Amino acid sequence: MPAPFLFAMNDLRANPRVEDGYVQIANELIDAIISYPFKNSELKIILVIIRKTYGWKKKKDRLSFSQISKLSRVSIRHTKRVIKSLVLDNVILKEKIANNNILGLNKNYYSWSLWKTLNQGDRIVTGKVSDSALQR
Repeated sequence: MPAPFLFAMNDLRANPRVEDGYVQIANELIDAIISYPFKNSELKIILVIIRKTYGWKKKKDRLSFSQISKLSRVSIRHTKRVIKSLVLDNVILKEKIANNNILGLNKNYYSWSLWKTLNQGDRIVTGKVSDSALQR
């Protein structure tokens, strides 16, 4: 059975325009996200958080688990587990104010857990690393 959102793909035409909104993010940060070995659900949730924060020119914002779950198409139960893991890995910054989750991406990607475990000779693939440094 096809997914409900694909039912009439032949009738739809995509027409994204910058005038309708865009997400401004530093190339170095997006390179770090690409290089980090995120699982599929982690990456989806990170992209939702980026969209809901940087997409509105904010560093962090109040986001509910249900909102993230709906946009990422990850179950709410798994969304909660993934966010908890990303907070522990220092990828996502989380504040709790009253009953609200204030979430944002930690742009200091060197503090993400995996980067802390790299050997001294290992390289992170970002725009700041020369192509010759990536040869192994």
